[in-house]
Amino acid sequence: MENKKTNIFDKIKKIKGLEFIIIGIVAFLIIVILFSDGTLFKSRAADNDTVEEYVSSLEARLEKTLSQVKGAGRVKVVISVAGGNKTVIASDVKTVKNGNELQVTETPVLVGGKVVVLNELYPEVSGVLIVASGASSVSVKVDLVNAVTTFLSVEPSKVKILTGK
Repeated sequence: MENKKTNIFDKIKKIKGLEFIIIGIVAFLIIVILFSDGTLFKSRAADNDTVEEYVSSLEARLEKTLSQVKGAGRVKVVISVAGGNKTVIASDVKTVKNGNELQVTETPVLVGGKVVVLNELYPEVSGVLIVASGASSVSVKVDLVNAVTTFLSVEPSKVKILTGK
């Protein structure tokens, strides 16, 4: 029985790159534990609320501004976004050369036990729908598209203008 155990351990020791796999698993587990206070695993509902608040804020600002465009009349704006918010964290990357192989480890930077957040990225706008009572005029449509593409930094092909009642 003892011989079988040593045989198995000898086979495991001969697996190339096993150390790197084990280091990767341990690093992953450490990161999961560090973020388990909720900063990484925020509830999807909270994330969706934040995204919806962001989109609602953009829609309200655009409606208020676009309704001031000469000839636009009453304006309603609907914005769609792709994905959710993304958090960019600071990380320490270390590269160690082990023979012919490079071992790269990346660990989050902590200050006072908390992960250092570099940036919070809002989701990308994937489309904008504008309903304006004065959109039957081509010049008003052009002005509205120009305003939206400038404000949101989106391509004109992502903006649709419709004439409202």
